[in-house]
Amino acid sequence: MAEFLFNIAERVVEKIVGLTVDEVRLALNVKTDLKKLEDTMISIKAVLLDAERQQHQNEKLRLCMRKLRDIFYDAEDVIDDFKCEALRKQDAINHPDINNLK
Repeated sequence: MAEFLFNIAERVVEKIVGLTVDEVRLALNVKTDLKKLEDTMISIKAVLLDAERQQHQNEKLRLCMRKLRDIFYDAEDVIDDFKCEALRKQDAINHPDINNLK
C-alpha cells in the first residue's frame, strides 16, 4: 500500500512542480510556498516507504495509510481543478471573442 501511496504522492509533487510556470508564479506569487510544499511531500514520501515495511504488522498503521491515500487523491483533484481553472482563464484571455458567442 505504501508503494501505491508513494506513487500518488509523487504524482502530486509532479503536478505541483508543473504549476510553477512563469505566469502562475507571477500571478499568484506562490513559488516559495510551492517549494516548501514540495519539500514536505518529499519528506512524506520517505515516511511512507518506512510505513510500508511496518504496515503488515500494524492494523492501525494500515488504516492510517488508507486515509492518507484518500487525502492524496483529494489533493490531486484540487490541483487538477486549479489547473483546469487556470487554463479556462488563459483561454478567455487568448480568445475573448469565443466567450462573447455564449
